[in-house]
Amino acid sequence: MRRRVRAGELVTPYRALYARAGYWGGLNGTERVLHVIRALAVRYPQWTFGGSSAAAVWELEHPWSLHDDGVVYIVGDGGSAMHTHARLRRSFVPTEDMRKVTVRNGVRVASVARTLVDCGLRHRFVDVLPMFDSALRRRLVTVDEVVAICDRTQADCGHVLRLLHYASPLSENGGESLCRATIIEEGFKAPQLQHEFVDPGDARIRHRADFVWHTSDGRIVVLEFDGQGKYVDPTMTQGKSVRSVVSEEREREAVLRRAGVTQIIRTDFKEVAARLPLTAKLVDAGVPLAGGMLLWNEVPSGRWA
Repeated sequence: MRRRVRAGELVTPYRALYARAGYWGGLNGTERVLHVIRALAVRYPQWTFGGSSAAAVWELEHPWSLHDDGVVYIVGDGGSAMHTHARLRRSFVPTEDMRKVTVRNGVRVASVARTLVDCGLRHRFVDVLPMFDSALRRRLVTVDEVVAICDRTQADCGHVLRLLHYASPLSENGGESLCRATIIEEGFKAPQLQHEFVDPGDARIRHRADFVWHTSDGRIVVLEFDGQGKYVDPTMTQGKSVRSVVSEEREREAVLRRAGVTQIIRTDFKEVAARLPLTAKLVDAGVPLAGGMLLWNEVPSGRWA
């Protein structure tokens, strides 16, 4: 097997685990870690997976990059000793948490609440807010359950509580969650999610906007996050052509403006990842900053954003 790895026929993503190089190259980060987890679950059926490994098993929204290091996370209550190595991390959790272990798709996995707390303590805000949003959206966990885990955790859970403060089941996908987390980290006021606008000329026509801000000077700013699949994924376009989808978007924007929207700005994953292009658009649109600060391009009126 080592000879075939050296020849490039196989890859070894984890100790004593092998996969065909061509097949492995076609998988994304989450798919790869799930292959490793399922194989390890067969070899070590007593293991309980936690952290970002459990997030993958629970299918919580998160960036694939969390698995780039190939590390697998397991949890235990300290009752049994085991050696760890470069690609294995073990966390010790209260015995009560181990009693809530669930078997999902043949894999022993920590509860969703325990998974969210562990990820919130270990990873960045922008990487974990999508997990919290998707867990709440799918009703896999409640806020009280996450707080209860924090109460049993010796570590400072301030980061987790901040995630709970901003988490929302209204976020429709991981891309929107990532965008919102970036907006918050850049110091802007958290937007209102999925606000519905009604066409004043026909109450039957209603459209929801991804992100909405109502400014102190009476303006309404809308930000739309455009995923690539919006124009090319048949499941999202319902078989419509790109031209038809673009035409519908223009009509939708016209409805929003008739409903009182002052400015509509758009962004995508590339701009969110780069941050500066998104930030520049928000500043130019006069989106209010958090903490009652006045934006430089707002007309002084004695009112705070």
